[in-house]
Amino acid sequence: MKPKGIAFLIFAALLLAACAAPGSGALAGTSWVLQSLDGSNQVGAALGGQPITLQFTSASEVGGFGGCNSYGGSYRAGSAGISFRDIVSTLMACADENVTSLESAYFQALNAANSYAITLCESCANDQTLTLTGGGHTLVFVGA
Repeated sequence: MKPKGIAFLIFAALLLAACAAPGSGALAGTSWVLQSLDGSNQVGAALGGQPITLQFTSASEVGGFGGCNSYGGSYRAGSAGISFRDIVSTLMACADENVTSLESAYFQALNAANSYAITLCESCANDQTLTLTGGGHTLVFVGA
């Protein structure tokens, strides 16, 4: 094969790889702060608490802070969507009942998530948004 043909094949393979659906590798090492839960932006810091966070610590492990409690577990992401498994949290009691309810709703929505999208916005204050959906829930995060 001629050198130009080989170069074209390499370019085509790279182009196809760039257009492929994001996998868990796209999430590994990223950190996010919850901005809205099911359309409400009264979350985390907006309720007087600490921000709710989601951290993809590796290609299969996830953790973060739910409002009162730290949590961790595993996840799987790929072209077929996303799933969270074995999510466990500490068992600290929240001082505010609203934060307790929010944390419970957050964990329920996180466990129900089955699809995700990362949106890039160069002109936005936060250049990336992560949206998780499933089970009638929508979680919207911004890059931390």
